[in-house]
Amino acid sequence: MKIRIIFNFAATLLVFLLLSSGCTKDFTALNTNPNSPSIAQAAPNMLLTNAIESMTERVDEIFFGHEMGSCWVQHMAKVQYTTEDQYVPRMSVINNTWASFYASSGYDIQTIYNIADATKNDSYKALALILKTYVVSVLTDYWGDVPYTEAFLGSDPTKAILSPAYDTQESIYVALLKNLDDANTLLAATSTPIKGDILFNNDLTKWRKFANSLSLRLLMRRSDRVAPTAAITAIVSDPAKYPIFESNADNAALAYLGSAPNNNPINENRKTRDDHRVSKTLVDQMWTNQPNMDFRLVVYANRVGTGFDGLPNGLSASDAANYKGNGLTKTCKMGDYFTAATSPGTLMSYAELQFILAEAVQRGFVTGSAKTAEDYYNAGILGSYKQFESTILANSVAFGFASKTWVIADYVADYMSNYAAFDPANALNQIYTEKWVAMFDQGVQAVLEWRRTNVPVLVPAVGGQNGGKIPVRAYYPSSESGTNPTNLKAAIARQGADDLNTKVWWDTTNNY
Repeated sequence: MKIRIIFNFAATLLVFLLLSSGCTKDFTALNTNPNSPSIAQAAPNMLLTNAIESMTERVDEIFFGHEMGSCWVQHMAKVQYTTEDQYVPRMSVINNTWASFYASSGYDIQTIYNIADATKNDSYKALALILKTYVVSVLTDYWGDVPYTEAFLGSDPTKAILSPAYDTQESIYVALLKNLDDANTLLAATSTPIKGDILFNNDLTKWRKFANSLSLRLLMRRSDRVAPTAAITAIVSDPAKYPIFESNADNAALAYLGSAPNNNPINENRKTRDDHRVSKTLVDQMWTNQPNMDFRLVVYANRVGTGFDGLPNGLSASDAANYKGNGLTKTCKMGDYFTAATSPGTLMSYAELQFILAEAVQRGFVTGSAKTAEDYYNAGILGSYKQFESTILANSVAFGFASKTWVIADYVADYMSNYAAFDPANALNQIYTEKWVAMFDQGVQAVLEWRRTNVPVLVPAVGGQNGGKIPVRAYYPSSESGTNPTNLKAAIARQGADDLNTKVWWDTTNNY
């Protein structure tokens, strides 16, 4: 019996050792999930497509882009559910926006960067730097101090920090401008093709122009804190090294395909809602108080009868419903151009860039410029008109506002002849006002620029809460109180009260 037991034990041990040897040899192969590719096998093109779409949709959607943007800057107003127009934003929108930028588009963008770094693909690395800069610029410009250095690390599980520290906005701006300079350098030296680019159709030259144009936006935004003379002059004086937008063909604008889920988010919202109208402030600026009509209004707004009438911002729900007898039918809806399924989601335009350059020259931030502030100002207005050229031509003639023989230059000349002609004594006010008009439907950036310039002078909403003041930042998300309370408290202690009136670092304007 003992002999049989010993033999069986020896045989079992031999089989175990043989199997163990084989398992050790093939352990890695057997335990590799074929459905979870390594970073070297991942497809950055698919991540790129999703990152561009989710980022653009977030800044263009109705609750963040239009209610905490377009309504607060008085391009749009609310005729129903008027709370947001009275400066009471929904915390759910704030939470969703923050989470989207950090955990959705931001996560995808950082993963693209990690893949590009591991595979030595400088094209995707540059695009990731540009997109990351855009996302973080919106975060810091709406909230001030936000997580940056320790953020987005979850794309590499070995480095993830679940409670990231908040960086100061001043330091974030330094990092963002370096990102864009690095991206420009990488794109100048690489020709590696990309795929999945639904913003510029895989055109790396246009991405390079976007990087440098975005640099100019950020340099000007912090210009009251840091004089940007050397940086802006370097870009403007060397277009070969620093190409920028040259026409509307270079606009950073996502062309939506036209059917859900790839339709413009405003178009999707309008399928079930009708609670927004064009603001009276904008209509008065472009029509009521104009000796010569600003013809862009035929694009921005649908007519009421034979003319245009806007809705005052911040009315109570009952007052808005009864405005002029019926607020729904007596005030202008947003123009069909912007509610179409294929309406583009604009991140930055050639017109905006021209007004940035006009301001830079006027304030002496550009040395040796061959163009004057007036040159750039005129180019900004013309560029804005050309951005909507076909709709301006069609609607103006159909509505009886212009001759069939007119070309777009005639519309611009008529508009500028008695009102908008450049006046050196009032140059900055004109530049800022025209930028405000040109940035219709870009609520996020329009409200940020208004906060910086305080032009035009806006009268706070009729029934506005917040102590009768237009907000100059957003509340931090309530989700941060539960998941990152220590770092949140440190940021508030450093920056100031977590309310709608605490200015971010670059905002030095006295708005009231």
